[in-house]
Amino acid sequence: MTHSTSKIFLILFSMVLIFSWVELGFADGVAVVVNPRNPIIKLTKREVSDMFLGRRHTFPDGNPVVVLERNPGSQLREKFFNLLNGMNLKLLNAYWARLQFSGRVQPPVSISNDHRLLEIILQNEAAIGYMSASSVDDSVRVVLNLDK
Repeated sequence: MTHSTSKIFLILFSMVLIFSWVELGFADGVAVVVNPRNPIIKLTKREVSDMFLGRRHTFPDGNPVVVLERNPGSQLREKFFNLLNGMNLKLLNAYWARLQFSGRVQPPVSISNDHRLLEIILQNEAAIGYMSASSVDDSVRVVLNLDK
């Protein structure tokens, strides 16, 4: 191959990788969302992590929180915890197994998809969950955006 041919090949190959990456959803961030009637406007990563790991049972204003989690094998769940606090699913599952064994805390309610998550959040001002940033609409309030 000539220098210009190899350069074109490298550019095309790079474009294919980028488009594949975007199409698989890896370029999309994760949005932590609440009911728009919830008085909370923003949350920190630490606050969200504490809620989703069962360490905190209220919002910062003292109101109770209902945490909505994704199904255990969900790619979005893995992405969320990786972006939030660097945990992979193996670590996360071990964490919850220890807590359940001790009897101290039960894991959050599991939700299978964005549609069901939105239904529950719209019915419950205390609910918090996460979804692909590209799926967010005006029916919810984003309190934390997670992306690389």
